[in-house]
Amino acid sequence: MSDRRTALVTGGTGFIGSHLVAELLANGWIVRCLVRPSSNLRWLDGQSIQPVTADLADTDAAPLKKALEGVSAVFHLAGITSSALEDRYERVNAEGTRRVISAMREASPDAHLIFISSITAAGPGKGKKIFNETDEPRPISAYGRSKLAAERAIEESGLRYAIVRPPPVYGPRDTGIFSLFRLVHYGIAPHIASTTQRLSLVHVSDLVRGLMLIVESDGRGLYYMTDGSTHTWEEVINEIGRALNRKPKFVAVSPGVADVVAKLERIRGVVMGGKPLLTPDRLLELSQNEWTCSDVRARLDLNYESAIPLPEGIASTAEWYRAQGWLPR
Repeated sequence: MSDRRTALVTGGTGFIGSHLVAELLANGWIVRCLVRPSSNLRWLDGQSIQPVTADLADTDAAPLKKALEGVSAVFHLAGITSSALEDRYERVNAEGTRRVISAMREASPDAHLIFISSITAAGPGKGKKIFNETDEPRPISAYGRSKLAAERAIEESGLRYAIVRPPPVYGPRDTGIFSLFRLVHYGIAPHIASTTQRLSLVHVSDLVRGLMLIVESDGRGLYYMTDGSTHTWEEVINEIGRALNRKPKFVAVSPGVADVVAKLERIRGVVMGGKPLLTPDRLLELSQNEWTCSDVRARLDLNYESAIPLPEGIASTAEWYRAQGWLPR
């Protein structure tokens, strides 16, 4: 009988999830991926995974329970980050997590649940406050509140769990930050908050290594994981500019214009479906000047150590975009 451990990954077709799947396979895990009939499997092509068709929004839990049989770990990444309808965050992110918990209690009560939350569950800092795991969360968006609700459900579940609140994650395959790279390529660097806005970041490879440390060392509780530095918006833009050989012009977007765009995007999302590029909630988050967190607990508890500093991470991400034809050479 094989002694290889089995992991179930929800959200394995996405940006972070696909990198995690590759790392699990490289470390000898058997990997099952929960996929919907409409899921795009392009980042999993050629990977030796066990796809299981199920939808966390489905009230029929049988497929999910079957997927959970015999697993040692559950990496729960599935969720939505942008929606025109605020109640959808609760239905997908919070209620979907409750369904995972319920199915685990029946099918794999001893498995380790690792949940990928978000710094938005904590909310922005005040002044130059750098968040840590002991600070009281105060989310300001429906997305952040849904992630915090999912965290609370996990904490009360009785399961063995770890929760990670990453700051913005970037790297190959990320379509979110790609929009910013594209704007800088055209010489534009928009900002809603000040260019001195402070933020933490983490490269996807560092985050995935951190997740592996959790499952290998039986990490418990709440963790932040970053690249170990605090950055300003201006610094991030300048690094992207260097990687693309551009000197973009910083353009302040007025709150009034941004609000109109966000409301129009939300209407477009309601009428036509799809993921809005900007929503009023997202605008509120972008206007905050402090999104920083400390990963000291992860470094002490898990021996987590970030390996990719911002200049290297931005340069390699830009090169990946070029190799894919997303940006011209």
